[in-house]
Amino acid sequence: METTERQHYWLPVPDRTGFKWHRHAFRGKHWDGRASDTSVCGKPCAMAKPSELDWFQAPTCPGCTELLITEQAGTGSTEQPDTAHAEQPDTGSAEQPDTGSAEGEH
Repeated sequence: METTERQHYWLPVPDRTGFKWHRHAFRGKHWDGRASDTSVCGKPCAMAKPSELDWFQAPTCPGCTELLITEQAGTGSTEQPDTAHAEQPDTGSAEQPDTGSAEGEH
């Protein structure tokens, strides 16, 4: 019996070069320190403890976002809708920890 885990967490992860980071969603309650995992959008990712700057600078993966929205809507489809690339993801999302800094606000 296959079940889809409903809980997920977001984590900024580096690309293969280690210079560019993206915030991907992963299945589970929280990151448990593992070295790698596959994101909700299917990308294998190396994992490391992110800094506050990583959380701030890493853009949210639109693929993970769209798949989670689709799951939440109850359609059950794991394919991304055609509109997935039409909208820009909200990089000021709630997953960012509150650092108390007003930097970047206008």
